[in-house]
Amino acid sequence: MNRRFLPLFLLLTVATTLQAQSYTDYIDSSFTYLDEGNLLKAEETLLAALRLEPANPGNVLLLSNLGTIQRRMGKLSEALDSYNNALTRAPQSLTLLNNRAALWAEMDSLQRAQEDFSQILLLDGKNEEALYRRGLIFLEMNDTTAARNDFDRLLSLNPQSADARIGMAALMKNRARYDQAIILYTQVIRANPHLASLYLNRAEAYYYNRQYNRASDDIEMARQLTPDDPLVYIMRGKVKLARFEKVEAKEDFDKAVSLGFDAEEISQMTDQ
Repeated sequence: MNRRFLPLFLLLTVATTLQAQSYTDYIDSSFTYLDEGNLLKAEETLLAALRLEPANPGNVLLLSNLGTIQRRMGKLSEALDSYNNALTRAPQSLTLLNNRAALWAEMDSLQRAQEDFSQILLLDGKNEEALYRRGLIFLEMNDTTAARNDFDRLLSLNPQSADARIGMAALMKNRARYDQAIILYTQVIRANPHLASLYLNRAEAYYYNRQYNRASDDIEMARQLTPDDPLVYIMRGKVKLARFEKVEAKEDFDKAVSLGFDAEEISQMTDQ
């Protein structure tokens, strides 16, 4: 009787081994597709691995990766489902909470993003990224006191933090303290001279401070660093409008639209 069932036992063993290898192969393939920039195939292979071994403990990482891939593809609802499923298995994962918070912010669910960053800070009170991003969210929600508290706390943890200075600069700009914002942006630019976003933010502070020549210099630096960023042309168009150069301003706004900026958002500017 043992001889009769031995071949079946061996077949089951081989089948189990092949299944485990297939799970690993799917994961390896997902990385290969990611390297190739094929997000659709990367998503398909991760989904196949999850279907093959739904109870595998390693699926927490797979779900996290899947959510990030789906987010990059613009599948925000699917990405949220992936992050939620991963968090049911690992509710205290700082990486997952951070990923979901960033996704909530992208979906304009600022309150939910703030809640996730707050949860991260309950688990790790010295998490600098969470303090910075929650501070920006508070600022977006017009809670300037809470934003100031987060940026101050970040500075106390890391007096050299560029993020803290960027956050404080944004806060000063929000409060119309443009001179202070310019000083803070300048400090960060000295240490990070190749970040176009810093020049654009300082340009905006110069613009509101009616220092149009300085704003133009920063916009040109940002344009050289990121020539295909529509925000560069939006900012340059606003400066030109302030100088009553309406034709040139419209050309910049049209350029921004050609680069993907929503025309409706700037229609009021072009009508001036």
